Amino acid sequence: MSQKFTFYPLGNAETCLLELSTGDKLLFDYAAMNDGSATDERIDIKQELSGIDEFKVVMFSHAHDDHTKGASEFFYLDHASKYQSEDRAKINELWVSSAFLLETDLENGADAKIIRNEARYRLKEGYGVKIIADPDSLSSWLEAQEIEYDDIKHLIVHAGETIEVDGAADEVQFFVHAPFSEDSEEVQDKNDPSIVLQMRLFNNDRETNILITGDTPYKVLDKIVDISKANGNESFLIWDIYDIPHHCSHTGLNEKGEKDTYRITPTENVQWLLQQAQQNAKMVASCVKITEETSPPHMIAKRAYEYYTAADVKFMATMEHTSLKSSKPTPIVFEIDNLGVTLKSENIQATYLKKSAPRAGDEL
Repeated sequence: MSQKFTFYPLGNAETCLLELSTGDKLLFDYAAMNDGSATDERIDIKQELSGIDEFKVVMFSHAHDDHTKGASEFFYLDHASKYQSEDRAKINELWVSSAFLLETDLENGADAKIIRNEARYRLKEGYGVKIIADPDSLSSWLEAQEIEYDDIKHLIVHAGETIEVDGAADEVQFFVHAPFSEDSEEVQDKNDPSIVLQMRLFNNDRETNILITGDTPYKVLDKIVDISKANGNESFLIWDIYDIPHHCSHTGLNEKGEKDTYRITPTENVQWLLQQAQQNAKMVASCVKITEETSPPHMIAKRAYEYYTAADVKFMATMEHTSLKSSKPTPIVFEIDNLGVTLKSENIQATYLKKSAPRAGDEL
């Protein structure tokens, strides 16, 4: 058994694909950011995924454009016939948060609103959807829609529970870390209730773990660590691949302080989380090339990710990953088997072996 996990170069936007040994495909976010011009180096994700007729799972971490753009043009959606042409990719199971499902601050025609409508339709019909978190506002919405909670409760997943994929339970399992039900009421920032998962892949006696984080801020990560420790679930926070939150923004590490001019200091819990990296682990930021001027990604965050992890952990950014044949960014593809995680390195220009050295005079 073996799998592939791919990060696509989309600028400050995210799409990741898991391919199982069964041939099943699971997609995490979808963001078609390429504008069609000859100078746009972001990959054409619609073209890249065009050969896939059906996804076993499609998860949208939250309702921002950089995680949903173009979804209404790519996927076959059951709630309206205008989204049902034969060239569209079908979704066997759609995963969204309750905050996404209940979101009302979405523009007409926005991809996020259309995906939200699909999730609502599937929930009402009682099939093909998982809703993460169960706030009181969800019960109120169900009542207003005349939906009996008992009829759809099997479609609701809480933080601290696992999700198994039909037909693939011996190969992949998901542990849900967030969002929390109590944090899904009256959401002010769509990033806050991002879905956070540990994906556990099985290959003989080898387990490989990938943390999917969306645009989760450090305060939520702090809470995840506290609750995981309190419940003896620390093993669900180990990682071989860390999907760096929010396009390598400092918000995934800590508040930016006046002294954070070179490297931000993560909170104690985030430092602990970064130290859960397994041997030769990888960190990937779905972001543009990182400079002192980009915001995000933040250079002070990149330096922190490199500094607070072990020397053998590699930091990678999607738009910095190029091949010898082309200067344009290429997907970061990891092959996963009983030997662990291997970067598919054929014709890859960047090696990501050397971490940034501290600046002269920098306090370590």
